[in-house]
Amino acid sequence: MSAREAGRRPMRRTIRGGRPYFFADPAIDKILNMVVVLGGEVWTLRERLAALEAIQVRQGSLAAGEVDAHDFSPEDEAHLAALRKEFIDSLFRVLQEQVEEAKARGAPRKPVTKPAKKKTVRRGTPAARGRQTRR
Repeated sequence: MSAREAGRRPMRRTIRGGRPYFFADPAIDKILNMVVVLGGEVWTLRERLAALEAIQVRQGSLAAGEVDAHDFSPEDEAHLAALRKEFIDSLFRVLQEQVEEAKARGAPRKPVTKPAKKKTVRRGTPAARGRQTRR
């Protein structure tokens, strides 16, 4: 190892200034992050499923329709429920971090806003006449 390499500091593992944003609205970035995480999970599952199917077909131990007809045992269902919860927690991790940061800062919660009511315009009024098209 040279003297130059010995003096090098290790790279930072965190980003200065917080999480990077690519869109004007940080919420869009969070949704994009969730979609990317989901895409990675889906692709991994597709690869694993393709490998399992190829192995089973090669070994002759998988009949057509057998996977669709399979019923899980209660133990298997409990295990899958735990894995599902872990997956959902991973998916919404970014949003949960934001909630925890807001709680730590003591930020007030935004009130839920109701959609604005549509303004009804009676026929024959000046406002309604302005919207009519001429033929």
